Amino acid sequence: MNTALINGEIDAYFTGGTYTASPARLDGLSNVRGITPKSRPVDGKGGVVWIELTSAVANPDPTPLAEDFLEFVQQPEICKAVGFAEGTYNPVSQMGDPEVFKLWDKDELDAIQWDSLPEEMAGSVEYSVVADYAKLLEIYTAAKRG
Repeated sequence: MNTALINGEIDAYFTGGTYTASPARLDGLSNVRGITPKSRPVDGKGGVVWIELTSAVANPDPTPLAEDFLEFVQQPEICKAVGFAEGTYNPVSQMGDPEVFKLWDKDELDAIQWDSLPEEMAGSVEYSVVADYAKLLEIYTAAKRG
């Protein structure tokens, strides 16, 4: 879909966001932009946002390497590498640290739509795990028939 958007085969699609638009934007196609709908049907919000954090969990057999790994991924250069993994570019929570933030240049900040991040976040609900897939299927099926 990204290729079709870039080469003009389609004008828009409604499945992505910054995650999807960022590679094209970094390639100079600033007309490609992830947007949050202004019509906000879910608690006054129209988008969905999810935040991933790396953490150590208390499994029955936790590895002693977990804490070392967490220290490793918190290094500014690694935070940048995670935010700019091949194929998609995203803000990372560690950008609140000036040592991490300074690693992003103007074009990279533009690619991840840093300018509108607060507005996009404010217009989005936080993703949550589906509590009951059977109930979700029932709701979805009824909506399709509606």
